[in-house]
Amino acid sequence: MKNFSGIEYENKVYEQINLFDLEFEDCVFKNCKFSECNIINCIFSDCKFIGCTFVELVTKNVNVLFADFDSCTIIGVKWHELQKGSISFPIGKLKDCYLKYNQFDRLNFKKFDFKNSSIVDSTFARCDLSESSFKNCDLKSTDFIECNITKSDFRGAKGYNIDIMKNNTKGAKFSYPEAVSLLKYFNIVIEK
Repeated sequence: MKNFSGIEYENKVYEQINLFDLEFEDCVFKNCKFSECNIINCIFSDCKFIGCTFVELVTKNVNVLFADFDSCTIIGVKWHELQKGSISFPIGKLKDCYLKYNQFDRLNFKKFDFKNSSIVDSTFARCDLSESSFKNCDLKSTDFIECNITKSDFRGAKGYNIDIMKNNTKGAKFSYPEAVSLLKYFNIVIEK
């Protein structure tokens, strides 16, 4: 495996290529684009992605650990495929990002700060999101399935699909009028 440590990559375009047997540690990627790439047997550890775009990646045996994403566009990523073992954390920080068609399954995001990000048409399934902040997030058509959202903050968030009977919502904070959407699973009619 070829190792790259402490390198900064700027304005690079990786389109329809294969990246394999590579390890990036403490690297910074600025305004780079990864589109329709096959990423195989690679490790990204403590890397920072700033203003980057990720579209339709195919990954196999990839490990992402504590990666920071700032002002990135991330489309179609299955985050649970980017961790090895049950204690690794693929995302260290997520700030002002746009995520679409992302899948998060069985990941630990306890006390994680998602605020001000757009996470649309995505799914959180069986994740620990307790005490996390989704303040002011656009969560249009994003589903939360069997998640622990105890004491999480959804104030100012909009568009989420949370079945309060199938998620642990104890102590979670929501704001009006979006909180009314929590009642849709009860098949009741609410009128003005």
